[in-house]
Amino acid sequence: MRAAIQTGIRTVEVQDVPAPEADAETALVRVRATGICGSDLHPYHERAEPQALPAGHEVAGEVVRLPAGYAGPARVGDLVAVDTICNGAACGTCDLCQAGQPFHCPTRHSGPPRAGGFAELIKRKPAGLFPLPSGLTAEHGALVEPLAVGVHAVRWGRMPAGASVVVIGAGTIGLTTLIAARALGAGSVHIVARHAHQAALAEALGATSVQPDDPATVIDRVRALTGGRGADFVVETVGGHGDTMSLAWEITRPRGTVAVSGLFPQPVSLDLMRPLVRELWVTFPICYGYIDGRHDFEVAIELIASGKAPVERLMTARFPLEEAPAAFRMAADKSTACVKVHLTQ
Repeated sequence: MRAAIQTGIRTVEVQDVPAPEADAETALVRVRATGICGSDLHPYHERAEPQALPAGHEVAGEVVRLPAGYAGPARVGDLVAVDTICNGAACGTCDLCQAGQPFHCPTRHSGPPRAGGFAELIKRKPAGLFPLPSGLTAEHGALVEPLAVGVHAVRWGRMPAGASVVVIGAGTIGLTTLIAARALGAGSVHIVARHAHQAALAEALGATSVQPDDPATVIDRVRALTGGRGADFVVETVGGHGDTMSLAWEITRPRGTVAVSGLFPQPVSLDLMRPLVRELWVTFPICYGYIDGRHDFEVAIELIASGKAPVERLMTARFPLEEAPAAFRMAADKSTACVKVHLTQ
């Protein structure tokens, strides 16, 4: 099959690679759309060693094959969103999986490397297949995964109904968190945005206000908009360094909640006195799972189908798989004002 493989720093090539082999435990899906995520762009800028397998985890496609004895909701021919990271790789039987926490499954962490969705075909355990209702497209399906990350942050952080919310960052996850917070009952949602095109999209998606990422003014501005003491619920979606965490401490009201969704690949230095004296609740939602018996993918799909989550507005560009090098160049270049780039088939 054809697949997009990173062969060096900022170099992607489309190559012939072995197709995944059918087995007794996995489903085979023909990929129709895969989003390029920020976590795909970090190695794009830094990794010199060629990949052995394609990446890509924001995936939707058509079910080609299901294992014998499978009795779940998906059927051959269905258009599905694919949870490639958690349900699609976890054992499903350990105590963590049974508790609805497949991300933490030991089997998921110790299993063999798995090829992702920057390819014509992908295989995963069928528990990772979430059928899309009529009316949703493959591109909607590929946006289920990033929306589920925002949904998980809101649900795992136990955002109160009617809460004042601040989302730090307006990249894809910041914007899907904005969408999720509004759809799940926030009272107001304020966005701290670094780039003008992100700020404009946040406003179009219904942000109560959009604040520039200006350290000299943002704290006072956000406090003024949230009753003077700060927001009830703050979600950090930027990661990378400690500055955004320092901001989160300052704009959360005493006894408010901070949910940290951004990735911090390297250790950072933090002032923990501020959250201590403000008695903040701090949690670190990652990926998705089951909360109160419902998977975050299920909630995300329901929100998209109902019209409460207009994720299609995040789409910037679509490239066929064979044009993956150009797609990655666009996704990695902030001057293009792109938000979400898809490889489609």
